[in-house]
Amino acid sequence: MNRARFIGYSMLAALSGLANSQVYAEDNLSLTFRTHYGQVDRHFGPEDSEEMSFATRLDYVSDYYLDRIGFDASIYAVAKLYADKNTAGLPLLDEDGKGFTKIGQANIKWKPTDELELRLGRMRIISPLMTDTDGRSEPSTREAFKADFQVGGAKLYGIYSTGVATTGQDSFGSYTEGDDGVVILGGRYRFSNGLGVHLAHGQLKDAKRQTFMNASYGIPVGDDKLSFDLYHYMAKGIGDQSNLADATGSDGDLDTYLSSLAVSYTHKDLTYSAAYQRVGDDLYEPSWDGFNNDRSVLWTNNSVQILDFYNPHEESLQLRVDYAPAVVPGLTLMTRYTEGDYKAAGETLEDKEFNLEAMYELQQGWAKGLSLQLRYADVTIGGVGDLEDMRLIAQYKLVL
Repeated sequence: MNRARFIGYSMLAALSGLANSQVYAEDNLSLTFRTHYGQVDRHFGPEDSEEMSFATRLDYVSDYYLDRIGFDASIYAVAKLYADKNTAGLPLLDEDGKGFTKIGQANIKWKPTDELELRLGRMRIISPLMTDTDGRSEPSTREAFKADFQVGGAKLYGIYSTGVATTGQDSFGSYTEGDDGVVILGGRYRFSNGLGVHLAHGQLKDAKRQTFMNASYGIPVGDDKLSFDLYHYMAKGIGDQSNLADATGSDGDLDTYLSSLAVSYTHKDLTYSAAYQRVGDDLYEPSWDGFNNDRSVLWTNNSVQILDFYNPHEESLQLRVDYAPAVVPGLTLMTRYTEGDYKAAGETLEDKEFNLEAMYELQQGWAKGLSLQLRYADVTIGGVGDLEDMRLIAQYKLVL
């Protein structure tokens, strides 16, 4: 089935199933406004880049008709406020530096039992092996089938995705030339002692398979808290690798891993963190198609604003401080520094990134809920050069 029919059948099924239903008080309709300014100053190669957009997002989340069936939808409209030297791939606008409108989500949801939910259509996917981030004008979305199943304390899920509309694009792209889909199975469980585990495994025909493992644990230390997070990714080429878009080693095969350990300590308004990350023999790319359409990101701490520190044999260390002062409700501050090194062509290269983030959300008054955010990055890319990236974001959500 091609992508157009896939979405069309999903929407027709949803509308026909809900045609005679009433809109319940539990239904949710919200309108989100986001003004986003982005600027990249490069000290190498490409020109500097600057864009500014105004995005409007209409989200509808239905109740379950007869406690079994519902329909969710989103419309994204992005208007150009300013664009100059649009070469950054920020991207706040489309590839021509213009605004656009698209149906972001449109999926039917069905609960055959209280423990099982099935979705079909356009949707956002947020999982460790496939992530639609929301850090630009609008989030990316997928053509997908998704199942969520709860067994006791375990939350299991399955995903089959045939395409993705990345940020700044209003059309869906396939993962392969043959329109092959990505299959993912995963689950989470938290033990009574506080230990949490998350496992996921996915694959794309004649490309690669990826496996994700995470364990998290927190220990009270008086009124404070000590937390540990262990992440491990593995990627290996499968089949004839004709669909593989990842960079491989000299042997032409993909076989690599990425491991990370993060430790954090929370004392009153402050959280101090340190994270170590190491990569295997080949570059670790979380994307299923070499970032052509799929812009999935790593879930590790060392995947930051610009860099991911995932070059072959790269080792990186991060130090981070988060501050949420109780005397100023709604204010959060964060600073971190990440540095990594690896060898390429007999030369040792260093990646560095310093980040500063500040966010404030109004707690009262007519503009309650309005958030203002600053994100800044000073980056050194080994063997390439330096750049600075700054983003200013204002957002307000109105529940209708």
